[in-house]
Amino acid sequence: MEMERNSSGQPQSTLRPTTFPAKQQVRQQPPPSSPFARTRALPWVLLSITAGGIGLYISLLIVSARRPCTNPAISNIAQQQDVSKRYDETADNFDSEVGVSEVLMGINRMRKKLAQQCVGHVLEVSCGTGRNLGYYDVGAESAIESLTFVDLSPPMIEVCKKKWNVLYGSTMSTPSTLREQPFKPGLAVRFLTSSALEPMPPAPNGRAYDTIIQTMGLCSTPAPEALLSNMIRHLNLANPEARILLLEHGRSYRTWLNNILDGAAQRHAEIHGCWFNRDIGALVQDAAKRAGLQVVSEKRHHVGTTWVRESASISQTVSTS
Repeated sequence: MEMERNSSGQPQSTLRPTTFPAKQQVRQQPPPSSPFARTRALPWVLLSITAGGIGLYISLLIVSARRPCTNPAISNIAQQQDVSKRYDETADNFDSEVGVSEVLMGINRMRKKLAQQCVGHVLEVSCGTGRNLGYYDVGAESAIESLTFVDLSPPMIEVCKKKWNVLYGSTMSTPSTLREQPFKPGLAVRFLTSSALEPMPPAPNGRAYDTIIQTMGLCSTPAPEALLSNMIRHLNLANPEARILLLEHGRSYRTWLNNILDGAAQRHAEIHGCWFNRDIGALVQDAAKRAGLQVVSEKRHHVGTTWVRESASISQTVSTS
């Protein structure tokens, strides 16, 4: 209360309301989410992202399958450029580039199955970085007499040699920590930088080879027909058990998938040095027919794009699955 004076000079009291500061409203903060709740939501987020990625990938495949190839001659080997030199550049990283996909597709199991069929004097053509090395039986009771690895690319052969030394030791008498069994006495192992389109050295016994194996090589050579013919010339046809073993990839038996392969073939070849849209079946069949060989067995996987073939100089029943 305050005192004021009126017009006659007498004091007069005046009441004025007392003001108080406005009360501030306090916002209620939501309780912090627990780490458990965030962790529980994470799988759903990842699942949504994965599902979206798969959906996008399938959509792109459908579009590619329906889109006509702009270059219908892309599957014609005569129109495909030589990309074999690409392996000189990719040798050091090649295993890491193809390792995961080969595991997921079961290619390593196919490699192992073929390598374990090798007997006598063995020639591996287009050996690359030696992705089959760990599957050969080189133990004391092995039926293999010698192993000869041939590849056109010096860097690839160098990686193959290093891998052999890691797996088995630099010499027969030098043990490796990864080797569990001793070598077969007298087993000869050779690494050669050479074109498989040209004459190759004979086996250590001076004769032709009892087993010739090639995995994923017909896609990278500029002349697959000539390569097959040269392999046949180095096969010991006097041995009724002699075999050519092939693991290759190429055209499918589905038109829609071939459209995808043809559409991506040029770019894939430039990056990876591989024409993955070749008709492997026709190539092998023609070469075998000209040489008088028979296809002992044929199996196709992955919608027909992966071929496993065994050819021999004797008539056998052809099995396809």
